[in-house]
Amino acid sequence: MPAFDKSLVNRIPEQAYLHSSLNSDKAILDILSLSTLFKAIGEPVRLRLLHLLCAEELSVGELVRIVELPQSTVSRHLKALKDHGLVADRPAGTATFYRAAVEADLGNGETALRDALAELMQGADLPPADRAGLERVLTARNTEGEGFFDRLGARWDILREECFGATFHLEAFLKLLPADWTVADLGTGTGYLLPVLAGHFRRVIGVDASERMIELAERRAGEAGLGNIELRRGDLEHLPLADGEADLAVALLIFHHLADVGSAVREAARALKPGGKLLVVEIHPHENEAFRVAMGDRRPGIAPETLRGWMAEAGLGNINFWDVVRIARPEHELAPLPRLYGAIGAKGV
Repeated sequence: MPAFDKSLVNRIPEQAYLHSSLNSDKAILDILSLSTLFKAIGEPVRLRLLHLLCAEELSVGELVRIVELPQSTVSRHLKALKDHGLVADRPAGTATFYRAAVEADLGNGETALRDALAELMQGADLPPADRAGLERVLTARNTEGEGFFDRLGARWDILREECFGATFHLEAFLKLLPADWTVADLGTGTGYLLPVLAGHFRRVIGVDASERMIELAERRAGEAGLGNIELRRGDLEHLPLADGEADLAVALLIFHHLADVGSAVREAARALKPGGKLLVVEIHPHENEAFRVAMGDRRPGIAPETLRGWMAEAGLGNINFWDVVRIARPEHELAPLPRLYGAIGAKGV
């Protein structure tokens, strides 16, 4: 057993008692609270588990292997510690991991006792047997972790997206761009991109021709609580943007909805500052009429060479194209889904 468990009672801070004696009603509550805490930590096994959980976050199975007690016994003691707020847990797949949560500012005599308990546990080494057991389970965890990823295989992407979303890595790349830019989201729709853009750039302007889409984008911007988003209703062929107002214009899957794409590209170039950039993601030409109808597309994609011509005519240079990595979804009701490509061009200085 750790040495600290025998001296714990003798080291209760005097301020805990003095604090609880300030008035009788509160004193009674403090004494009851302290009594409950003593019961929670009164068994050596619980102190042993708590000491281990101060050193490392562990699952029930790992604790069982370290202390060599039945799982039902370990679970029972963990429940008692958790009920009193001395440990916290988190789910991880099919397992649950526990960690110590000894310190807590409860505003009563228990706070001082918890602080003393935390100090004792963090300052005392684990007994040799528990230290050796902890090292064994951590070594096994690393080995099992490698097998975990092998077993999970193709589900890893789905699991990660379920936890963190599908765009967290793309949001990280935004940090490579200057934060003081003004960005125009052309054809913003429901404002899907607005919170991501506004979370990094100084000013974001969303433009859409649909009143309903503007309403939905306003709601999304309001829910995000970001004050650097402006929404403007207007056609992309006649942008409600001043000359040179934007550092970056983004047109994601919008040009193929327009009757006059050339005019929209020229308007986007007009709204850019010298050196500003137009970023486009578009659909390669395709023959999937069901997809076109379902998506309300005016045309079945735009050929990259056609878009290049419009961009050059609008005064954009350093034009680059690339194919977006395709994720095959043969099970989709609109399959085969068309391929996407990206394009970027800069306004001449």
